[in-house]
Amino acid sequence: MAGKTISAYTDAETASRLGIIAKVEQRTQAQIGGMALKLFVSLPKEAREALWQVKTLGNEQDWESLIKEITRTLLNVQYKLATQQVVEQMKVEELGNLESEDEILQAAVNLTCNE
Repeated sequence: MAGKTISAYTDAETASRLGIIAKVEQRTQAQIGGMALKLFVSLPKEAREALWQVKTLGNEQDWESLIKEITRTLLNVQYKLATQQVVEQMKVEELGNLESEDEILQAAVNLTCNE
C-alpha cells in the first residue's frame, strides 16, 4: 500500500531531536514521523485529549512522568512478545518426562550446550 506524504509543524527543539534520532537509528525523519502519527491517531479520543491536557496544563515533570509511564508500558509489551517468541521456538517435546531435579538440571545444561 502506498503511503501519503503530509507536512507537520513543530518547534525547533523537536525538529532537532528528530534529526538526531533519525541519524542514530538510521531511519528517515519521515519514518519516525509516520510511526509517531500512527501511534497518535490510533489512540482513542479520550487519550488524545488527555495527552493535550498534560502538555498544556501540566509542567515539565508531569510530561516526563507521562513519558516514563508510556516507556514502561511499551517495554513490558516488547518483553511479553519476546518471551512468546522464545517459548514458541523451544523444543520442549524433546525434553521427555523429567521427574527429578537432577534430570531438569541436566536438560537445562544440554539445552545451552553447542551441538
